[in-house]
Amino acid sequence: MENALERLFELTGQIAKEGVSLVPRVVPADAPFVQYEHYPKGDCVAPGNKSRWFYHAHKPEEREEGEHGHFHMFLPLEMFKGVNALYEPPKKLPNGKPTQGVVHFGALSFGLDGMPLSWFTTNYWVTYEYFMPADAIASRLKLFSMKKAPGDPLVNDWLTAAVEVFHDPIIDMLHERDKLLAEKKAELGDAVFENKTVEIMSRTTFDL
Repeated sequence: MENALERLFELTGQIAKEGVSLVPRVVPADAPFVQYEHYPKGDCVAPGNKSRWFYHAHKPEEREEGEHGHFHMFLPLEMFKGVNALYEPPKKLPNGKPTQGVVHFGALSFGLDGMPLSWFTTNYWVTYEYFMPADAIASRLKLFSMKKAPGDPLVNDWLTAAVEVFHDPIIDMLHERDKLLAEKKAELGDAVFENKTVEIMSRTTFDL
């Protein structure tokens, strides 16, 4: 973790020196920024272990205060062989596209000033993922790596280092998510996974 922290500070210093934060490196400057659209198109997927992320933004009234948008981050389903998902997506998404074999472990919001704001977890319906229990994710989170992924290497390296530095807070956040899920499930049953009033399930500030 100490080496990851040094790496994160090093990469953050490089960002400051170049004067271009992570978001402009992901969202094209020569095209309108479209709400809900994934940046990059088709997501950024590491060629090795299939870790993945995409950046997007909701409508202004649905954003965290001062937020521009957020990075959603995933581990591949193939890392979870033998683990029973708490909830599984259909073979096709509501938009007709094939469902991706992904496990969402968290999102990281960025402010209008280009600085990271907070980590948060979401309900199933937000990402249509294979919703895995916190303990299963906890034993695999160290495998997240965007090494040699397409796009700006500084973005991929920074996100990889950030997840490593915040490894324990992310796991704590996932356990909070599962605790809330159990409470809501006692009330709503499996309908909780599709309930649009249950969206953000836990949050922690990006505080170094």
